[in-house]
Amino acid sequence: MYSRPSFKMTEQQCFKFLGSHFLGQLITSTNGYIIQTYVPFIIDKENSCLYGHIAKQNKQVEALNAADDLIVTFLGEDAYISPSWYQSTEQVPTWNYQAVEIKGKAQLLDQQGTLFVVDRLSQIHESQFTDPWLIGKLSENKINAMLKAIVGFRIEITEIKGHSKMSQNKDVQDIQGVIDGLLSQQDSASHRVAEIMQKGKTNE
Repeated sequence: MYSRPSFKMTEQQCFKFLGSHFLGQLITSTNGYIIQTYVPFIIDKENSCLYGHIAKQNKQVEALNAADDLIVTFLGEDAYISPSWYQSTEQVPTWNYQAVEIKGKAQLLDQQGTLFVVDRLSQIHESQFTDPWLIGKLSENKINAMLKAIVGFRIEITEIKGHSKMSQNKDVQDIQGVIDGLLSQQDSASHRVAEIMQKGKTNE
């Protein structure tokens, strides 16, 4: 992933980003054959790895062990930036966005490992509810049927890169103009990008 020095994220910033962005695009290349699947991931910063699961019928299962290259990409907030929002003249349209790219090696998990992934993933996201769903609510037959249909995997992270393009290369007046322009839009995505930019100004 190409990233100008002013837009590069540190490893710490990448993991912080992954703490709130869980859906990644799993991409494998095997003998020139590329497969991609969208997967909700568990991020294990302490052990520098990812956990996920996919359907056993997915052709990417075989590719996970044999892949020549494996990349997982996570896209964050993004929004169109109009040149009319800048104070400066001679500006052009652009797009502000955040993304993290991970390279690594995958290992398929056994049924117990797969059950751990499903259980842990649900615990993470059910914790926001007053009456969280627990995997223990499923019958043994249902759990066994589920485990026959999916397979878990672990990805050891060998490289992590982040790109946060939030108008850092512009002067203060132009940055404020972009923030005001984004806030004038009706869509929530533009407002989220404006919020990130505003926090960036606060942290300077």
